[in-house]
Amino acid sequence: MPSEEAREARARRALAKGGFRMFKTPARSWRRAEHGVGYMIVDTSTNTVVSGCIGRLYSDCLDDVETFLSAPRS
Repeated sequence: MPSEEAREARARRALAKGGFRMFKTPARSWRRAEHGVGYMIVDTSTNTVVSGCIGRLYSDCLDDVETFLSAPRS
């Protein structure tokens, strides 16, 4: 099973090919202490958040990012 860093790198590359960008909770953010590590996906063409901002910023886990990648898009 790949490490978390390898999964992140693979997801970042796949998102970049599709015109998206993945952001991780900043290391010194209070959100990490409260909610743990989270991710947010942004569409680079419109600069809008498309996933990971439900209720709070960086609400997606790495499994959610991989699910987003596997979902069909038009």
